[in-house]
This record gives sequence, C-alpha cells and structure tokens, in this order.
Amino acid sequence: MRLAERPETVCPFLGLANDRTGYVDGATDEHRCYAFGDPAPLSDEQQTRVCLQRGYGNCPRYLRGVLVIPTEELEALRRPHAPLARPAPSPARKPRRRRRVLLPVLLLLILLGGGGAATWAVLNGLVPGVAFVQSPTPAATPGQTPPPTATSNATVEPTETPEPTPTLGDVFQFFEVGVRRGDYRLYQIDDAGRVIGTRAATFSRDSHAPVEEVVAANGQRHWRTLEGGYTGLSYVYPDSGPFVVRKVFRNPDGTRTSTELPPGSL
Repeated sequence: MRLAERPETVCPFLGLANDRTGYVDGATDEHRCYAFGDPAPLSDEQQTRVCLQRGYGNCPRYLRGVLVIPTEELEALRRPHAPLARPAPSPARKPRRRRRVLLPVLLLLILLGGGGAATWAVLNGLVPGVAFVQSPTPAATPGQTPPPTATSNATVEPTETPEPTPTLGDVFQFFEVGVRRGDYRLYQIDDAGRVIGTRAATFSRDSHAPVEEVVAANGQRHWRTLEGGYTGLSYVYPDSGPFVVRKVFRNPDGTRTSTELPPGSL
C-alpha cells in the first residue's frame, strides 16, 4: 500500500485530485482531503500547518474521517506488515563419541564422590544427553501459605497523552466527547428533554467526536453528537457510560489545546 510508505508527518487522508494515495512535499493546489464526502480542496496554510505536520490527528476533518473509516483499517493502510522472522537454525548434534567417553567419567565420579560430583557435572551440562529434572513444587496443605508461582505480566490498557492546557490568546473551537473501549448507550432527546429513542454503541478503542451542549426545557443537560455515525444522538451523564467532555481551543500557531470539564458540569 502506498499509504504505508508515507512518513508519520503526512495525513493518510491527504491525496491528489487525480490520485487518492498520492501526495507531494509541500503545499500545492492539487492536494485534496479524502477524509469524508467528496475530495475537498485545501488552503496552503491548512496543508503547511496541519496536513503535513504530526498534529494532523487533531484536525476536525481527520477526527470525523476516522469515525467513518474503522481505525483498524486506517492503521493497516498506514503500517506495513512486519517481515516474517527467519526460523532459528537447528543446533548441530554432538558426536556420540564424546558421550561414550564422558559416561564412564560419570560412573567414576559416582564411585569416588558418593554421587555429589556427578550431580554437579549434570547440572552444569558437562554430560550431554543427561537432563536434570526438577521435582514439582509441593501443593500447600490446609493452613499453610501456598508457594509463590510465576505470573505473566498483565496487559495494561494504554492511556491517552494529555494535551496542553489552554493559555492566554487561545480561541475556543468546540466541545468534544471522549470515550474508552467498551459498550455505551446513546439517547435521542427532543427539545422538551424527553427520551424518544436509544441506541447501543460499542467502541473497539478510544474515540472522540465533536458535540454540542444542550439544556432542554426541563433542565435535562445532554451532549449531542455533531459528526460521524452517531450524529444527532446524545450522551447523558452518567447513564451513557464513562465518558468525558473537553473544551477544545486553538492557539495562534495552529496547535490544539484542551481542558476537561469536571463531572459536575456534565
């Protein structure tokens, strides 16, 4: 895949007007955004500050695009498959002649040293073909503490890298909902605050989407999704599941900052 050959600083949704997977270094009128819908033209500033920088992952069009295209499929396009590892060469067999010579030595050690020297020789691998078998760990009897056993390292869910917090001069852009991998329930709520429908949602990884804060006539606060497959459906705290809402800002150099709302504001 040509997308897999791109540097990490080039957005995977960036293409040419006549070539979905093509791009050129630097800004050009031929570049288009293929995140969703028809290919969209891009300004030189957008290309220079966002599409051809590592920060393209904060672009609203990119965030909407990954809601339409499964993230696993997008990563498969970006990352080539690792080459298959070569099998390790089989160890060469040791000649039998050496074994025949060392076995009499073992018998002599048993006779002279009462077996201790022979055991030392086996443990240190001096006699090929003779394996030392360790006795199994005895089971704990009632009233005793069981012996410790080796455990594998547990897989830890990766956490998101915190974004910079807003500073003086940053401009508010939009609210953004953030969810973790798991099952959620979204609601369709009318202007009076009545629930007129629900929908289950399952996310295979961390996901984000722009939302708007809505306070209904009955005081019900909910967060209505603005883009993606769940557009128009709302997150309700805490009934929808463990979600967070961030205020997203843009500073003068084009980079993104954000701050997370406290649970009491959801």
